[in-house]
Amino acid sequence: MEQNQKSRITRIQLALENSEWLKAFHLSEAAIGDEPDVLPFRYLMIDALIQGGRFDEALKRVTEWRKTFPQDRKLGIYTLHLLIYFKKFEEAEVLGNSLIEGCQNIIEKRDILLHLAFAAHGKADPKRAVLLLNDLIQEDPLNTDAYETIGKIYFEHARFEEAERYFLQLTDIDPLHPRVHQLLGLLYSEQGKWDEAIMELEEAIEIEPSDETMRELGWTLNMVGDRDGAISVLEEALDMNPLNLQARIDLGTIYMDQEDYDRAISEWKIAQKQDPGNSTIKSFLEKAREKVEKDRSVSRH
Repeated sequence: MEQNQKSRITRIQLALENSEWLKAFHLSEAAIGDEPDVLPFRYLMIDALIQGGRFDEALKRVTEWRKTFPQDRKLGIYTLHLLIYFKKFEEAEVLGNSLIEGCQNIIEKRDILLHLAFAAHGKADPKRAVLLLNDLIQEDPLNTDAYETIGKIYFEHARFEEAERYFLQLTDIDPLHPRVHQLLGLLYSEQGKWDEAIMELEEAIEIEPSDETMRELGWTLNMVGDRDGAISVLEEALDMNPLNLQARIDLGTIYMDQEDYDRAISEWKIAQKQDPGNSTIKSFLEKAREKVEKDRSVSRH
């Protein structure tokens, strides 16, 4: 590779490292215009589009380029990832099977196996998905994505013991994995193991705070009767993300249970502005207003 090409690639990579995806896109676009046969410029353009959330444009570009460069494996793998993102599982499976035949290294093979498993799961074939993922674990015993995905599949099918086993194996491999404690919290909540659920959700928040995990913790605290704690956590979740609709609905529900109807109405009115067509919110508001009117009627007499 010539020095000028290396210099241009470095500039694009620096833009990506600084999260300047649009700059990286335009730099790679200019580079492709000047040297259309230098494939790394095309890879970097796809990276820029993905970083910018332009997955539709990324798939459009990579699909078009594969007509010109049908044997390029990296373009094929980009396509595989994007097909999974858009839930085009049939196409992804066909492509993945064609790519697996000519694997050039173990890292590539693991990546393709993982996405073939995603495709099988998306096609409602959990047995094949789990088989592929277990094959991947045999190849790569520390592959956290494989453990997480198998755990999720078992969780979805209410096979809680198997799900817990894989999630706990994942915590052994990576105790600070950003999602596993959240998943364990949800798993324990589903089984009514509230203390374990609270412990895991608190651990998840300590590792990587998020409004959704805080919402889940808030509702779990409510389920064990700690309504003050639940309100505090849900309010913190809404401070992080005022558009978390379910957190807003949950907060209103707790106020309703406390017979604080005015505050319940206040929260649900905000929720209704976010989602005007939500029939559940409408029903909640009607019941709360009926309670307020009933209390006023009693007080007048």
